[in-house]
Amino acid sequence: MDRMEIMKQLGNETRLRLVVLLLGRELCVCELEEILGERQVNITKHLNKLKEAGIVTVRREKQRGFHTVSAGLLAETALIEYLRVLRARVARLVEDEAHFHRHEAIKDQHIYVCNMYKKETLT
Repeated sequence: MDRMEIMKQLGNETRLRLVVLLLGRELCVCELEEILGERQVNITKHLNKLKEAGIVTVRREKQRGFHTVSAGLLAETALIEYLRVLRARVARLVEDEAHFHRHEAIKDQHIYVCNMYKKETLT
């Protein structure tokens, strides 16, 4: 992986928030939209840039795409460790993590989470 490109992409706050949130997780765009409080079009735009850079991968399931951090980025162990430290210490990232856990609790109770989840459980 091109380390300069990684740093360039992570220099954007939204992309940094996405990558930190996706560490060790698979989330769809609608979940990311809900957790980060960003519009879907913005999330998609940033995810596309991260995919182009090889930072994020997507797994397709029906109409949904589940995004996660790529194996290439996970191999950058020093950077991954630093991102985990940031997740625990930077206020905005700590807040995102709290939103993620609330989101998971709601999802575990089978309460509406996102449009795709709702459609799949209704059909």
